[in-house]
Amino acid sequence: MVMDQVEEIKSKVDIVEIIGSRVNLKKAGRHFKGLCPFHSEKSPSFIVSPERQSYKCFGCQEGGDVLTFLQKYEGYSFLEALESMAARVGVTLQSYRPTEADSRRKRILEILSLATEYYAYLLNQHDSGVVAREYLVSRGIRNESIKKFNLGYSPSQWRSVSDFLIKKKGYKIEEVEAAGLIIIAGEEKYYDRFRGRVMFPLRDHKGVVVGFSGRTLSKDASEAKYINSPETVTYHKSQMLYGLYENREVIRKEDKIVLVEGELDMIPSVQAGVSYVVAIKGSAFTTEQAQIISRYSRNVYMSLDADSAGQEAIKRAVAIAESLDLSIRVVQVKGGKDPGDVASENPTAWREMVKGAVLYWDFLIDSASAKHDPASGEGANEITREVIPSLAQVANKVVQAHYVRKLATKLGVGESVVYEEIARFNKKQELTHLRSVVNNIEQGAVSRVTELALYALSLGLQNFEKLNNKIKELELEWVGVGAVEKLIRALLSWEKDKFEIKEFAANLPPELMPTLDQAYLTDLTRVSDVEKEWETTVHELEEVYVREKLKEITKAIAGLSPSQNEQLLILQNDFGRFSRRLSDLTK
Repeated sequence: MVMDQVEEIKSKVDIVEIIGSRVNLKKAGRHFKGLCPFHSEKSPSFIVSPERQSYKCFGCQEGGDVLTFLQKYEGYSFLEALESMAARVGVTLQSYRPTEADSRRKRILEILSLATEYYAYLLNQHDSGVVAREYLVSRGIRNESIKKFNLGYSPSQWRSVSDFLIKKKGYKIEEVEAAGLIIIAGEEKYYDRFRGRVMFPLRDHKGVVVGFSGRTLSKDASEAKYINSPETVTYHKSQMLYGLYENREVIRKEDKIVLVEGELDMIPSVQAGVSYVVAIKGSAFTTEQAQIISRYSRNVYMSLDADSAGQEAIKRAVAIAESLDLSIRVVQVKGGKDPGDVASENPTAWREMVKGAVLYWDFLIDSASAKHDPASGEGANEITREVIPSLAQVANKVVQAHYVRKLATKLGVGESVVYEEIARFNKKQELTHLRSVVNNIEQGAVSRVTELALYALSLGLQNFEKLNNKIKELELEWVGVGAVEKLIRALLSWEKDKFEIKEFAANLPPELMPTLDQAYLTDLTRVSDVEKEWETTVHELEEVYVREKLKEITKAIAGLSPSQNEQLLILQNDFGRFSRRLSDLTK
């Protein structure tokens, strides 16, 4: 029987090499460890196992194999990830049949690619594109930029790109809708989403068009200035960084990245000589965008609009960036309402503004002090209210000390007073977090039995040779039911002296694999004495079990009627037996 090609490819790929080329990994016992690329963290909880050929983050719970990783990290479909790895290890795909989802995604990407060509043709070669060409000239957009970013035009017609795709190219109405290009108005009734707009193709970091943004040419105030593709299987606004694909090399070379709000901020910046720039599609900066940016540079220059919404967006962005250890500077826009205007009208001034960007903490303290009088009590209160929450986030204590000194000087108070305010803010945050934890525990979100049983399973899987005899002494009733119990039962039935995780996993049902990975990839490098750790864990596991049994018996006794003497006697005997055992365990 021919080996399944998916498994063949996964067996030939080194997951540590693939993930290690994207995430900084360090050896940790039998595993590798690093900072998770899928959520913000400063202490590494992301584990990769060369033996299991899998990964697991113990912070956000993301996990899987090399194909899962590529789907999550690169935004690949399953088929794209499989094809990428097949080419890497020299396997020609023959037996794998694309799923319906694979085929659907491929068709959508084809539609988006054809739409890009269609819009570009109308802008550059068709008479209807004159109005769009004139608009772009008025905004200072040059021909080379139109070509580089493949700009286009959607005419003011109810059906234009839809007729091209459906009638000429033969795509189905539902496929074009799934691509985000039409809106269904009823049975066999539909119209183009983008009409009378300059079209900006939105490419992912691989250069594939995944959606569009359209800027209206209408002067009607009721018309939305920009509309974007809706969320689709290919387009996710929270992950979009317009211009990243085109500008990625200069971003890497300069080791810095300027963030602006829109396409007509980004393109003029490139024309003005600041090419290490991307647009974040509005003022909302997301964790997903920050994680993508961190792959290219850790030096981020925020240049959002100077209005209050833009400034608040900078504060939120810093909270996200600080958690990923990104350095944030602020470009203070002067002489225009937004970066695009300044870059178009005075390229030299724009370059100087970017060059003169200040660290966020300087910007925050200076801007707060400019808005409020530091010499008045009310002003001092407003300044500390704005600055302290952000200052408390600074992880680097030397940097924090520098800005504590600056704020104290501005307010005319001692540094100790500022530190007291930071401590008070942190205490408030800790209490809020503690209340949340307690609430979760009270609602049963945290099960100590499950936690202990999973940890015992981790010890057993990773140290089977040392713990083989001790594992056999574990009572399954202490563990409860569920995936952990099934895995421990399977471990108890392992008869060979040498434990092989691949062979062990091969005989398990697929639904147990996530729990197996969670246990096998748990970082145990801190454990110096495995046998002692096992005994301590199992001891507590039995104690928790006994306490729970005593609670159940007490509740059962309270529910008996006076006539149920026989049942009462049985429960009292059980209570005495478990009480004696608890006494032995707690000596």
